[in-house]
Amino acid sequence: MPYVLGLIAAVGLFISVIIHELGHAVTARGYGVKVRRITLWFLGGVAQFEEIPRQHGAEAVVSIVGPLVSLAIGGICWAVLHAIPSGATAVRFVLAYLTYMNIMLAVFNLVPALPLDGGRVLRSLLALAMPHAQATRISAAISRLLAVAMGVLGLFSLNFFLLLVAVFIFGAVNAETRTDQLEDLLRGTLVRDLMNPDVHTVPPDMSLSELTEHMLKEHHLGFPVVDAMGNVLGLITLREVQGKDPTSSVSDAMMRDVPTLVEDATAVAALQLMTRNGFGCVIATGHDGRMSGIITKTDLMRLIQLRLAGWGYVRPTKLAAHWPAAAY
Repeated sequence: MPYVLGLIAAVGLFISVIIHELGHAVTARGYGVKVRRITLWFLGGVAQFEEIPRQHGAEAVVSIVGPLVSLAIGGICWAVLHAIPSGATAVRFVLAYLTYMNIMLAVFNLVPALPLDGGRVLRSLLALAMPHAQATRISAAISRLLAVAMGVLGLFSLNFFLLLVAVFIFGAVNAETRTDQLEDLLRGTLVRDLMNPDVHTVPPDMSLSELTEHMLKEHHLGFPVVDAMGNVLGLITLREVQGKDPTSSVSDAMMRDVPTLVEDATAVAALQLMTRNGFGCVIATGHDGRMSGIITKTDLMRLIQLRLAGWGYVRPTKLAAHWPAAAY
């Protein structure tokens, strides 16, 4: 019976965390933000969005919904607990456990440290009175201070779970701050401003032996594959060629699932797509689906370096046309 009750309680907590994250997801959808995935792990769950909603106060609304959902679940379990006869010990144990855990989940997530819900609420409220980048820096500083305090407390009290949470917060806030800074440096720039329009392409019927000769001649290790109409069919790199029959065609070896963006998408969207797919470039297309250029992570990093060097936030005009083509 103890094992059965433990399993039921664990499943109940698992479902509670899912509902908590769904609260974030549904609210974010109301702001037009797509949710990529919900990941559950032993410290809780994470709803990963395409982007953080930038409307004033939107991040606070999306973030606060999760703890409120957990408090609501805890309140429902508490109400049902007091309606159950005292003789139903097993049911009362499960309800009491879920009441306690959901309230603790809400309280923990309200700690004002990124990337917890409380930290996001704090950043969103600060952003009402200052630029988002400055709000992120202040929130990150508070988060690091809280993480260090948790770590010291966990170390001296021999509370290894608290120590683990402190390490998680400290590492996560650094990663989130770095990503946020990069996106702020790229903001206001479109893919067409950075893309290289002079792209070397290959046809799908080219043989792999001809392709390797073409790589040597053009000094590139990869090429977009396009048809006669200019439509993107895939991407072929040296990795796909290795171990293949030299007489086979490019279409037999190429990658077909290639990240593409319309050329009037933002540079931030290009960075997010590269990061999400673990890919070093994105093919830019017109609204007719035909390839108009290619943007690489190197192109994004060049702009970031220029802006860090004090070149300001004037939108670049066809910068990539003056840059040497990056190998992709």
